[in-house]
Amino acid sequence: MELDRVVPYAGAVLSFALVVVVSVPFLVIEGNDQLVRAYYASGTLGITGAVFLGLLGSVIFLSSVRGRADPSLVSGIMLAVGVILFVMTALWVVQMESTVLFSFPPEYSWLEFHPWASLAVSGLVAITAGVYAIVVN
Repeated sequence: MELDRVVPYAGAVLSFALVVVVSVPFLVIEGNDQLVRAYYASGTLGITGAVFLGLLGSVIFLSSVRGRADPSLVSGIMLAVGVILFVMTALWVVQMESTVLFSFPPEYSWLEFHPWASLAVSGLVAITAGVYAIVVN
């Protein structure tokens, strides 16, 4: 198996998976717009920037596979983006106020685990970027 061909695809899929995971509350929760806004804005930076970086990460990962960019350059850029994504998500998880998290109606009790799922997926993006940097260089 050629890791230098597989890892960028895995990174692109994981980056897009992060976008999906982070977006689930926005897409699923109805009638609590102010709570959802407060949820996404929690912490120093909030989490909406992770959606942008996740989409960007998918494009960047795939640019090296399609021959649009040098794989060494892409691996370095994605390593930086992956670490930033992980730090941004970790700050969001750690700094989220429990009053925001537990103020949703009982049918959204799954939201208690959502920040941790987002953190796990962002960690996988960072690890994949690190593996790609090792494989390419």
